[in-house]
Amino acid sequence: MLIERHVAQGFGKGELYDILVELQNMALLTQGKVYYVWKGGNSTTGLSWENAFTTITAAITAHTAYRAGIPDAQKAVNNYIIIAPATYDENIIALPYSCHMIGLGHIGTDKSTEISPTAGIALAGTVSGLHLYNIRFEGEGSGDICDFGTFNCSIVENCQFVPKSASMASAISTDDCKETIFINNRFTTGGALYCDYGLKFNGGADKYCHNTLIQGNIINGAVKAAGTGIYIASDCTASGTVIRNNIIRLTGAGIGIDDDSDNCMIVSNKIFTIAGTYADCNEDLSMDNLHNNGTTVTAEPNVPG
Repeated sequence: MLIERHVAQGFGKGELYDILVELQNMALLTQGKVYYVWKGGNSTTGLSWENAFTTITAAITAHTAYRAGIPDAQKAVNNYIIIAPATYDENIIALPYSCHMIGLGHIGTDKSTEISPTAGIALAGTVSGLHLYNIRFEGEGSGDICDFGTFNCSIVENCQFVPKSASMASAISTDDCKETIFINNRFTTGGALYCDYGLKFNGGADKYCHNTLIQGNIINGAVKAAGTGIYIASDCTASGTVIRNNIIRLTGAGIGIDDDSDNCMIVSNKIFTIAGTYADCNEDLSMDNLHNNGTTVTAEPNVPG
């Protein structure tokens, strides 16, 4: 590189300009675009609050088009979609690769970012490199709130998942998941509305829940009384996955964590049921969990002595 050569040798005529051009090109390779979503924007470029897109879908379309025209090396740099607090009536079914989607405001108040479609699913599709942060997702109907086919190298953080006006299948469902983090999310009930599952990893032939971290989530009365907080299918390859420090409350005899793959490490979770089961798992990979079954609290697995 020009920079390395001239640190030792000094600069010849015209070479300082070349260095400045190289530095500018390096900066362009390491900075992403920022797109804004605000219902008061004029929906032109999306590159400022004044010119903000009025829908999240429009911002994703612009992000995807921009990535299609840049060098491959630059595609590893994530863009940002910053979303102003409001309720967005959208079914987002084309997800943005290599992107931070950040909701502004405070979840649980009128000043939060909510994706709440009139009917159907909030998010669906296949994606890699997506970071969802501080967004409330509501689903409408009998399906899932969010349904990811393949969901790799992504993060779901500080989000909330709620059925809107009918009980649903799952808050989050995915068929194939690798190197992904679900952290500090809240799964809550919509009044008397529940999901069958909080987090559901469906598995199948050559499907994974590999090197996935599920940590610090609160599933509080969000699933049916006999439902399941976290489920990993028997044919889901769950190598290297850790489920730790989650709080799961079921109002009946359900299962807190159902790991039918018997391959997840299940550590330091706190699970409440009414005569239910803290986990169906490989107890050789489980430790320091607490289970309150409505009458007694036990350490699980129960280690003698």
